[in-house]
Amino acid sequence: ANEDPKLYSFRIVKKYRHDSKAFTQGLLWLNGSLYESLGLYGRSGVREVALSDEGGYKVVREAKQPYREFGEGLAYIRGELVQLLWQPPELRRWSVQAGETGHLEPKADANRQNPALPDLRQGWGLTADDKVVYATDSGSELFELDPDTFAAQRRTPIRDRDQIVEMVNELEVVEGEIWGNVFGQDCLARIDPSSGKVLGWIDLSNLMNRGKAAANARAKGLEPPDVLNGIAYDPNTKRLFVTGKLWPRLYEIEVIPHPHPDLQRIRRLCIPTRNLFRA
Repeated sequence: ANEDPKLYSFRIVKKYRHDSKAFTQGLLWLNGSLYESLGLYGRSGVREVALSDEGGYKVVREAKQPYREFGEGLAYIRGELVQLLWQPPELRRWSVQAGETGHLEPKADANRQNPALPDLRQGWGLTADDKVVYATDSGSELFELDPDTFAAQRRTPIRDRDQIVEMVNELEVVEGEIWGNVFGQDCLARIDPSSGKVLGWIDLSNLMNRGKAAANARAKGLEPPDVLNGIAYDPNTKRLFVTGKLWPRLYEIEVIPHPHPDLQRIRRLCIPTRNLFRA
């Protein structure tokens, strides 16, 4: 059926500090810790973060990456952390155990364990459920990858009815759906992984006061906040976390029905008019 997507807004449950220098590309909740994949050449890496009840953000441990690697999506697959790189789209695997006595280490047999992904033009979003790995590559398709070989088994266009949705970025499996950031838009898409259909839009406009945050960053000599990016979900407590690249805050939010459900306005807000990464 071709029903229109449902429209949602948000309520902030809690604000946490976030590293204003962290170019967040992947976000993941695992065993009581938050894991973050960071991008940019020379600044990429994977870190474990402990969130405190008082709203604190503490880096427990961090693995930095070589200058030539640009970190992107992050997922927990078959007992290890798997990070996607931007270009060329390759994988990096990490042995991980959460907590103060844990570890975060690249897999020893790295050359054999880090396949390239020839089906993807670029590495963007990455997430997984028990059986399938999902990825995006800057275009309008959701890729299903084999969790052992990472070969593309299926490519599904992401659509809001007849409109293609380009540049779906960071991904998260949430209760059987795929939730994704859309590059440059203050929205999350709720996607049916089997059909690519957009089931709903979550309008995150005004989650952060961008003008105030940019002024604060300038006053501290920091780069201003970049785009909304990063979704982490804790299925045990049903908590949902979102942040952005170089954002000073990470938010726990509750998704609620949209108080002003104007579908055309939300589509203009959420669906990019052109792909900035493809000619």
